[in-house]
Order: sequence, then C-alpha cells, then structure tokens
Amino acid sequence: ACRTCPRRTTTVSPSRMWCSAQDVAATFAGLSLWLAAVRASGHLASASLTVAPTPAFVLTALSVSSSYIVYSLVWFNAAKFAAACQRAPLGLLGVDAVGVFQTLVLAFKLGQQLALLLWAAHAAGADASSPHAVVHALATLLASFCADPGRLAVAAVLMGAGQTLNAGIYAAIGRDGVYYGFKLGAPVPWCSGFPFNLGFRHPQYVGGTLSQYAVFLALSSPATCRAGLLPLLAWWSVNYAAMSWVEASFGDNDGARAAP
Repeated sequence: ACRTCPRRTTTVSPSRMWCSAQDVAATFAGLSLWLAAVRASGHLASASLTVAPTPAFVLTALSVSSSYIVYSLVWFNAAKFAAACQRAPLGLLGVDAVGVFQTLVLAFKLGQQLALLLWAAHAAGADASSPHAVVHALATLLASFCADPGRLAVAAVLMGAGQTLNAGIYAAIGRDGVYYGFKLGAPVPWCSGFPFNLGFRHPQYVGGTLSQYAVFLALSSPATCRAGLLPLLAWWSVNYAAMSWVEASFGDNDGARAAP
C-alpha cells in the first residue's frame, strides 16, 4: 500500500529532499543481503542483467507499474477521484473515497503478485495456461527455497523488517493516513513517533521494498535468474523510488506544518 501522511518535521526543505539517508541505507542493505543470498545459492552465476523483452517479461513489468500509475492518477486528481467515488461504479468499492482507494490498491497489489508468480512459473518452464503446470513449477521453487537455510534466513530478515515498518505505519496513522486520506478529505493525525522517529521519509515504501525482496528471494532459481529476475527486481525498486519522488515533490504535505 502506498503511504503519504503528516510526518515528523525537518529543517530541510521537502523540495530538496525527496528521500532520507535512512531510506537509502535500508534499501541498499536489503538489496545487498538479497544479492549475497542469491550468490551463496549459486543462482547469481546464471543471472542476466539484460533480457530480451519477451511478452511474459513485458506484461509482468507493466503489471508492476500498474498500481503506481493508479497512485499517480489519484495523487494528481484527488478531488476528481473523490467525486467519482460518490457514484457507481467506484462508489461500490468502499464507503468513502479512502475505502475505494484502499480496495483499488489491494486489487492491484494482488494483481502484481499473481503476475510475478505466473512469470516465475513460466520462467521455470511451466505452461502459463496450465494451472497444474504453474502450481507444480511454483511448488518446485518453494521446495528449493525451503531447502536453502541461507535464503530462508535472509528472507525472514527482509520480510520481518519490511512488515515491521508497514505495521508501524498502520499503527501510527491508520487506514486514512496510509491511503491518501489527507488528499481525499479524511483527517490524518500528525505523527512523530515510530517509524518516522527513525529518520525514514518513506517508511512504508521502504518496508514494501524489503518485503518484495523477500518474495523475489523465494522465487530465485537458475531459470528465473536467466529469465530476468534481477532486472525485474530493479524495475520494482525503480517504481517504488519514482512514486516516493512524486509524493515528495508534488504536493506532499510535509510543509503543512512548520519546522520547530
């Protein structure tokens, strides 16, 4: 889920700081752990940094970007979106604009993960049109992952850190803060506690990135690495970074409260 909310104040102008050192450090640390685990498993030797734009890869990359396109559309057209949520068909998805946006985010997130799983199964040699073949390929990938203590340990660290940040955000600002409430007419409390007190500017995007790294680690294999697992992970990270930049650079409400 995307996150924009009031957060702790800073003496640095938001327009000059779209991410914090903690955002960069945590993401880089997570990526370093991911690379180390894939290298230790022997999969990195099969990795390709450039892949032919196969239909499966392109469709998966588009699916990854789809949710961030929706975020941007709502971000830049919040008033129009809120008005549209008062009538069908959007109005059927939630009791208010925040609820509608939450439903859309969850649906697109589910689509992202399903697309990634289908791509991984296809990369592992399965016929994507055969549910049995897809399930078998994914089960094989999962069995390999569970038999690798190193990957399991790193994935647990990544997922644990990521979900701790995500849970902290929900506890601090709730549904309205997470799903663009301040833009969609819902009151959002000012937050200066965890996880913002750790220096993160985009804690939920960092948490989402680390959690996604854990998923990619579970899907790592020589076949998926050859098919473009690393470029796909990089593309996912770029989308997170791009949306963070949009929120920080175009109408973010960090400046709504003056620094002390």
